[in-house]
Amino acid sequence: MNTLTNVGRDEYLSTEQGLFIREAAVKAARRSFVGRKLFGGAIRKIDAGAQTFGYDTLTEMSNASFDWIWPGRESQDIINLARSSVAIPNIHKEFSINKLDLASSRNTGTPLNVSTAESAVYKVGYAEDNLLINGYSADGTVYDIKGLYQAATTNTSAGSDWTTSTNVPTDMQTLKSELMNDNIMPPYNFCCNPTNWMEAYEPIGTSPNTYQDYIKATLEGGTVFVTPAITAGTAFMCAANPEGKFEYVLAEDLTTETQILDIQHGSNLFGRVYLRGLPIVYDSNAIARVTTI
Repeated sequence: MNTLTNVGRDEYLSTEQGLFIREAAVKAARRSFVGRKLFGGAIRKIDAGAQTFGYDTLTEMSNASFDWIWPGRESQDIINLARSSVAIPNIHKEFSINKLDLASSRNTGTPLNVSTAESAVYKVGYAEDNLLINGYSADGTVYDIKGLYQAATTNTSAGSDWTTSTNVPTDMQTLKSELMNDNIMPPYNFCCNPTNWMEAYEPIGTSPNTYQDYIKATLEGGTVFVTPAITAGTAFMCAANPEGKFEYVLAEDLTTETQILDIQHGSNLFGRVYLRGLPIVYDSNAIARVTTI
C-alpha cells in the first residue's frame, strides 16, 4: 500500500489527489479527537513496531512514621509499583473511492470526492475517544483496556440525578473533595455526556448564572469536555496536568494508506485509516467519577 507521503509516486493517483485526501483526513480528525485533549501534553510516541507496552502503576505506600530514636527499616514497604503489560490495539476503518471519481478528478481537475475517507477518519476518531475516555471491553463487561473513566476505581461515588439541577453542586463538590483529599490539587478537567451538560443549563436561582457556569468555576482554570463517548448519566473529573498521572502511548498516529485495486475488484481506490495507541493510568487517585447523574 502507498502511504500519503508517497502517494504521488502512484501512477494512478496524483500528488494533488493524495494531498486532498490527507487534508480531508486532518480536518475530520480535528473534529473527532476530543479525548486527546484530556491528556494534554502527556502523549508518548513509541516505536511503530511495538505490539505491547509494559508499565508500572503506583500503589501508595503506608503513612510515614515519627520516632524519637533513629529508625531502622521499620517504615519500608515491600513494593509500591505494580507491573502491567498490555497489547496495543489497532483502531482501523477501510474505505473505497470509485474509479470513475478518480478519473474525473484527474482529467478535469475537479476536487476528489473524499466523503468516504472523511467518514472513515471520523469513525476512527470516535473509536479513539471511546478508548481514551471509557476503555475497551471485548465481552462488554470486563475492560481489557481501561480509559480514564474506568480507571477511576479509587474515587467513585454514586452521584445524583441532574434532571434536578440543584444536584449539580453536590456532585461537583464530591468529585473535587475526593481529588483534593488525595492531594491532587486544581486545576481540574471535567468530562460528561451532552445530555448531562444540557441538564446543567439552568439558572441558579434568580441569578444570571447557570449551573454550567458553576461547573466551570469549580475547575479553577480547567476545561469542560463534552462528548458522546462517555455514557449519559456518568462523568469524571481529573487532574488538568496529567504528567506522571496518566498518558496516551502512541505506536502509530493517524495514518491513511491507499492502493489501486486490480481489475477484478473494480480498479477502485482502496483506503485504510488507522492508528495504534493505548491509554495508561499510573495513578488512579488523579481521577474521580460519578456513576449516576
